[in-house]
Amino acid sequence: MRRFLPVLVLSASVALAQQPGFHEEVEVRVMDLDVVVTDKAGRPVTDLKREDFTVKVGGKTVPIDYFARVEEGAIHAPDLATASPDQILTAYRQEDEAYVPRHFLIYVDTGHLAPDARKRGLEALRDLVTRLGPSDRARLVIFDRRTKPITEWSSSKEELLAAVQKIEHMRIGMSRLAAEQQAIHEIDYPAAIQPAQAQEFRESAAARFAEQQRAEIRQMLSDLRSELPTFAPLVGKKAFVFLSGGFEFQPGQAMTAYVSSRPAGFNQQRNPRAVRPSFITARSVPDVSKEIEDVVKAANALEITFYTLDARGLVVEGPTAGDDELLDSRLGFTALNGSQDGMVMLARETGGLALLNANDLRPGLQQVYQDGAVYYSLGVTLSKIASSGYQSVRVDVNRKGVTARARQGYAVRTPDERARDVVEAALKTNLAYTDIAVTLKTDPATKESGYYLLPISVALPSSGLTFIPEGEVDKASADVSIGVMDDSGRSSDVARQEATFTLPRGGQAQLVFTTKLKIRKGNQRIVVNLRDRPTGRMGTAKADVRVE
Repeated sequence: MRRFLPVLVLSASVALAQQPGFHEEVEVRVMDLDVVVTDKAGRPVTDLKREDFTVKVGGKTVPIDYFARVEEGAIHAPDLATASPDQILTAYRQEDEAYVPRHFLIYVDTGHLAPDARKRGLEALRDLVTRLGPSDRARLVIFDRRTKPITEWSSSKEELLAAVQKIEHMRIGMSRLAAEQQAIHEIDYPAAIQPAQAQEFRESAAARFAEQQRAEIRQMLSDLRSELPTFAPLVGKKAFVFLSGGFEFQPGQAMTAYVSSRPAGFNQQRNPRAVRPSFITARSVPDVSKEIEDVVKAANALEITFYTLDARGLVVEGPTAGDDELLDSRLGFTALNGSQDGMVMLARETGGLALLNANDLRPGLQQVYQDGAVYYSLGVTLSKIASSGYQSVRVDVNRKGVTARARQGYAVRTPDERARDVVEAALKTNLAYTDIAVTLKTDPATKESGYYLLPISVALPSSGLTFIPEGEVDKASADVSIGVMDDSGRSSDVARQEATFTLPRGGQAQLVFTTKLKIRKGNQRIVVNLRDRPTGRMGTAKADVRVE
């Protein structure tokens, strides 16, 4: 991956902020847990009290400092008085209630979606979009070898429905399906005639397939992980809706088992469907547990819940007219489950749902929407949680016959991590921070040793910072964070630096911060985020430039 390296070596601490046009910012003070409680029939349980819950972090019980019931997407009195300030500070208030905004990042993995599965999944997404309320927002992204954003964060149903239709008509996708079909064909009809040579050919085809699948699935999980910071500035319910046709937890395992099921004398003269393979566990095949764990930890730290949808529908064992070239139909339910394990993990560990093995996904997505409308918000003050890395979280309810779902881990984000999230969200989306009126100007770049040096200047009014008297002058300190992204979505590490400004006592002026970025030629987006240290107020500026 190409990396862009800003010249500056910076260090910053930032706070969360609101959506474009909003001016409040929120310092993270509370770990908020969204807890969904349902009865045996799956209906929400809405009459629980604070004392009915127990929260353990790192195995130790911690006090619940804030408690509220969210019903129909709103916190009502008297719970409004005891709700977490981070959760409701920016909520829309009307008299004695506050509406908590919901944000849905819809990520469509087209690599393993056959046309009928894509149609089924997109129909369900249309149903979800039509349910969105006035304070809800969504963003659509697709993956086929690389991630491609389709929309910005938007509350417009018309815009979102048009994006779903656009995905439906895109002539992309099925990359993993095509590779799977090709590998099965090579195994069923090996080019070599002699049995010993044929088996060697089959094993080689399976090995090539496994390597290709492993690379693409790891890329998908990496790209999926990189989308999580786009939630960072948003306050409220954060749902990641992952629509896919499944991905192997052990890429290539099913194909290895399929090759092992072929008798030595099997060749193209025999009918491959006459052989009923038995599934053989390939323990030596590497899995993607580390990549999934990275996604889960990042999602839990950012308070994001995964809802995973397998759009393949019901899969029956044995060859079918539509799917007889796929491993699901060749190896049966064991292979199917192997391609759903990762989806189950993402949902379970973040407190969400895995919607699997259903021809109609709309009831499941109705449950996703219900999760965002009816739940309990439990808040624990961060000062009561040890900040040493990722810790387990467990929420128990003292009522029999109910099920509670909540994320199963949390990590306090460091100042550097929050700074990076802020810049990455601004690079990839339409989010901006407007408490400080920051402007960004670029000058022509000059070539140097295969790279280009791009001068930039960041201007802001002195009234945007907190100046403190020091001797005969006033001084202010700000944290500056800078990131660069090219038009392929590849981004730099976020560079950070402290900027100090000095003015005569009581003076006012337009402040300017200048530096140079070392980048490659081409189209680039530059983001500068500036944070006033004493107050945490922030301002973001962006510029799209072409360097050549």
